[in-house]
Amino acid sequence: MKDYRPDDFDFNKTLGEISEGIKKPNILICGATGAGKSSVVNYVFGAAVARIGHGIPVTRGITKYQQADAGVVLYDTEGYEIGTEKISKYKANVEGWVNECRDAAIKPAKKDETDHQDLTNQIHEVWYCISAGNKRVTDMDIDVIQMLKAKKLPVAVVLTQIDNLDAEELLAMEAAIRNHCQVEFFRTSVADDPAVKRALQDYLQWDELIRWAIDHLDESLREGFISALKGNLEAKKRLINHKIIPLYTSGAAGVALTPIPFSDAALLVPIQIKMSLHIMKTYGLDQKLGNLSSLVGSVVVSESGRLLAQTLSANLFKLIPGVGTAIGTTVNTVVASSFTAAMGYAISEICFRCATAVFEEGKEIEWAEYFNGENITALMAEWFKVKDRDKRHG
Repeated sequence: MKDYRPDDFDFNKTLGEISEGIKKPNILICGATGAGKSSVVNYVFGAAVARIGHGIPVTRGITKYQQADAGVVLYDTEGYEIGTEKISKYKANVEGWVNECRDAAIKPAKKDETDHQDLTNQIHEVWYCISAGNKRVTDMDIDVIQMLKAKKLPVAVVLTQIDNLDAEELLAMEAAIRNHCQVEFFRTSVADDPAVKRALQDYLQWDELIRWAIDHLDESLREGFISALKGNLEAKKRLINHKIIPLYTSGAAGVALTPIPFSDAALLVPIQIKMSLHIMKTYGLDQKLGNLSSLVGSVVVSESGRLLAQTLSANLFKLIPGVGTAIGTTVNTVVASSFTAAMGYAISEICFRCATAVFEEGKEIEWAEYFNGENITALMAEWFKVKDRDKRHG
């Protein structure tokens, strides 16, 4: 296999290209002052997405939060205090700005074509926060929610601070939202007290809120949202398995449309490194350690050719539909895509284990104990065995 060195690869540039290629959903966060909007955003996406004071005012009462590496764009309304003059302006400000976004998103059609919506500029969904601490749904809440619904925007009520209610009060608030707002709602709390967390565990609906948010986004916007989530590793793994890895296996197959000699199989390595970085970024590991990307790149470079030769010598490709017992001396499309898919599965599983240890268990880990040839070889073999089982039972 021709020599390919990690130094030949620009990791930062590639991560930038990956970020630029991810479409970001625009989410409008509404609600009264003190409704817990920042707490909701920080719980779901992490504090880095919407740091206080780092937003950009886009119009009166609306602030845009967009971090370069975050997969979402948040628009936060200024809020209003019940009983102040701001309450009379709140609905008008929100409605006027939503209309501006809608108009900006409509691209004039060329001759003999119809106008179309530009996903980049429009609002894709609304999270309307209502504090359970207030123990009531205000007329303003109802009016703004109904206005947003009338504009065909997906709207969900995020019922915050439910630790301030007893069961009867909670049922009353839910009935008010159901009857007057007529939108889906989700119970939330960010209380830190362990006893409170245990008491609320059967009531909280963070996972349901996230599923609603994903389901109401265009398919092209889901990657950005899921990659921006804090945690939710299972959702990230599903995205990687069903969208990201197939993207790169197709690229590998394209390289091998003209069969490449095994000695030139290094042509697949840049695709596999970029795939690995994309997987790392989705799990949030690209920002955890500065040299992690180069470590992974080194492992992929050093292992790819050896593993390809080992896989071929072990006749594992016979298990893949479309590959015969004798492949010859070239890497064809099925070999290239299957090998890249197996590599993607291995990197994803290792990243999943790292992210679980780092983000959910709070552990300090040695990255090289996870990202090494032994682990990649074992996981790729596991992938081939699963494919073989599926083949025999399918």
